[in-house]
Amino acid sequence: MTQRAHVLVFLLYSLGAVLVAFWLPSFVPSVSRILAYIAGCFIVMAGGLLQQAMLGKARSQQQAQSLAELNRLLADVLKDQRKLEDDMLQLRATLANIASAPAQDVGNVVNEVKVLQKLIEQLYGARTAGAKAASKAMPAASPATETAAEKIAEKPAAPRPVAPKPAPEIISAPATGGGPGGSLPMPPVAYDLAADEILDALREGLRENGVELALQPIVTLPQRKRRFFECFSRVRISDGRVLTPEQYIDIAERHGLVTAIDNMQLFRCIQILRRIRKGNAGIGFFINISIHTLADRDFFREFINMMAQNAELAPAIVFEFSQRTMETADDALLRDLERLAQLGYRFSLDQVTHFDLNPSQLSSHHFRFMKVEAERLIAAARAGALGDDPQEFKRMLDSFAIDLIADHIESEPMLLELLDMHLDFGQGYLFGEPRIARAETAALT
Repeated sequence: MTQRAHVLVFLLYSLGAVLVAFWLPSFVPSVSRILAYIAGCFIVMAGGLLQQAMLGKARSQQQAQSLAELNRLLADVLKDQRKLEDDMLQLRATLANIASAPAQDVGNVVNEVKVLQKLIEQLYGARTAGAKAASKAMPAASPATETAAEKIAEKPAAPRPVAPKPAPEIISAPATGGGPGGSLPMPPVAYDLAADEILDALREGLRENGVELALQPIVTLPQRKRRFFECFSRVRISDGRVLTPEQYIDIAERHGLVTAIDNMQLFRCIQILRRIRKGNAGIGFFINISIHTLADRDFFREFINMMAQNAELAPAIVFEFSQRTMETADDALLRDLERLAQLGYRFSLDQVTHFDLNPSQLSSHHFRFMKVEAERLIAAARAGALGDDPQEFKRMLDSFAIDLIADHIESEPMLLELLDMHLDFGQGYLFGEPRIARAETAALT
């Protein structure tokens, strides 16, 4: 209430008191003049107390607003501080990488050859072991009833590693889902293959360097400006179609191939990103690291060494880890992640299924993003799982420098409801579908 309003209120109840004191006996003869004066004084006192209470309430509201604003400012300062610390780590890693650049040119090649050789040995070693085990467990079969495992066993057990084909560069889809000339839509998925056919096709695709990189934009909200791309891997088979992880992951686990496949996919992502990064320094990439890769600790440490040789990529890469992985992470894994963080790489919490979070702990482990499915986020907000005010949940993440990303956004009404939460980023078919990176020039802006 403004000062003028308070003056008006004072005049109104003062006028009422005067009227009661001087005019009440004239209208009600039974009321004495003294009693009328007392009634007028009572009206003045009651009005004054009420006005004072209103002033106190207004001051309390103003103080609460000031305190909330101070909390928001403090959260912004803490967020800027943590981002500055990240930038310093990335700058330090980049400077160190520049200082040792001549030696790294040779070191990168040697390191990559070692990684590729180990991956190929894992792939074919697991294949041969699986075939031998299958042949021992099964009775002798005629050529007409030969099993897929025995067919695989007839192939050379350990071919010499060959250098990978040059990795393609990228033209992406626009935010509306189409693509400029030169980009490729996602090839059809090979849904009609049996399990043994998937196994053979998967091995053939990997052997022929058929790991393809698909990118889907992650945009700022509400501006819808591209800021990141999430990397998806697809394995192209001989007829031009692709296999998705949902198709082959169970089969690969049964045949002991999942670690080698995950590692080869991860290696291909890094190889391609290093190439396209030269022309797109302002774009970042989210790369998921699966629990299978983390379980192979020897390889993961070799991978960290390889990322140390490519520290100039640190500002452009965010590694994603599932909520389940981080909830079961042991000290050894946390130490490995700390090594990656010291190189300047950032992390994102992915596949969030519940909101019983410890943002302080996540921030201390260098998690700067959290990704939640749009429908899950909306349902949680409606059910009160984010607290009485979903914006308060967002402010809590902001105070620990964690940006919130909603993925699987498929429609405008869904986006409108999400915008009320003041999200940082959005991802989904509404902004662009995943597209295969198979162009001669990089045009991600």
